[in-house]
Amino acid sequence: MTICSSRHGSQDSESDSNLYLQRNESARAIGQKPSATVISLKKPIGDDFSLTGEHYDPHSQRDVLHPTSNCDTMIHLLKGNIGTGILAMPDAFKNAGLTVGTLATVVIGIICVHTMHMLVNCSHELCRRTQVPSLSFAEVAETSFKVGPPRLRKFSSFARIIINVFLCVTQLGFCCVYFVFVATNLQVVVKDHMGPDWSVQTYMAILLLPMIILNWIRNLKYLAPFSMIANACMAVGLGIIFYYIFENLPPINSKRVVVGFSSWKQLPLYFGTAIYAFEGIGMILPLENSMKTPQDFRGWTGVLNTGMVIVGCLYTAVGFFGYVKYGSFIKGSITLNLPQADM
Repeated sequence: MTICSSRHGSQDSESDSNLYLQRNESARAIGQKPSATVISLKKPIGDDFSLTGEHYDPHSQRDVLHPTSNCDTMIHLLKGNIGTGILAMPDAFKNAGLTVGTLATVVIGIICVHTMHMLVNCSHELCRRTQVPSLSFAEVAETSFKVGPPRLRKFSSFARIIINVFLCVTQLGFCCVYFVFVATNLQVVVKDHMGPDWSVQTYMAILLLPMIILNWIRNLKYLAPFSMIANACMAVGLGIIFYYIFENLPPINSKRVVVGFSSWKQLPLYFGTAIYAFEGIGMILPLENSMKTPQDFRGWTGVLNTGMVIVGCLYTAVGFFGYVKYGSFIKGSITLNLPQADM
C-alpha cells in the first residue's frame, strides 16, 4: 500500500512538472501553435529552455507606451530612496555610536540592494517561466506560490493580497510623514518671512490639491521632470545642511560624541531609523518594468547599483558628520539644529 501510494505521488509530480511538454507535443501533433502561457514547474538549466518552451526574453516582449530612459530611472530611483529619513540619520548615529552606526549603515545598505536584486531576478525568472512581459510586486509573490510546492499553491491569491496590503500600509505611513514634514517647514518659513500664523493643518489642506493632481499622473515618463525638480531642491537643501555641518566642525574625539558603540538599549532606535530611511524597494519593479532598456537596470554598474551607492554614501555622510557636528545635542531632524535666524 505504501509503495503504491509513493509511486502514485511520484507520477503526479512528474506529470505536473512535464505539463508544458505534454501539451505542446499534443498541439504540434494536430498542427496547432504550442501554448505560451502554461507555467513550468522546473527551472531551466543553463541555456536549456526546453522545459519552458521557446527562448522567451521578457525585456524584448514589453510594449511600454512611454518608456523611461536610464537617466529618468536614475532620477526616480534617487527621489524614491532619499526622503525625510536622511535628516534623521545623525540621530540614528547617536543611538548606535559613530563606528557601529557607520558599519551598520553600510551593511543595511548592502542587504537592501541585495534584496532589490533578488526581487528583480525573481520577477525576470517568473516572467520567463510564465511567458509574460512583466510582473508587479504582488504578482511576483502570487506567481511564486503558483509555481511553488503543491501544498502552497492554494495560497497564491492570499500572497498577492497581503503584499498589496503591506505596500499600501508602508507607503501610507511614509507619505503621512512627508506631508507633516513639508507642512511644518512651510509654516516656519511663512511665519518668519511673510507674517501669517496659520496652523499646520491649514498648510496640509493647501498641499492636498497639488498632491492629488500629481497622483493622477500614472506614467513615470511624465513624472520625471517633477522628480528632477525635487532632486534639485533636495540637492540644494543637503548642500545647505553640509555647509552648516562643516562650519567649525569639531574633532571626532569630542566628549559629546560616542566614537565606538552607544548602548544595547538605544540600538533598536538606530535600526528603526535606518531601515525607515532605506524605503524604496516598493518602487524597484515599477521602475524596471517602465525602462526603455531594462537590461541596464541590473549589473555591477547598472542603474540600481549606481543609484543605491549614491544613496548609501549620502546617508552615511549626513549621519556621520551630522553627529560629529552636534553630538548628543542632535535632534530628531538635523534641520532643527540649524541656526533659525539664518532661515
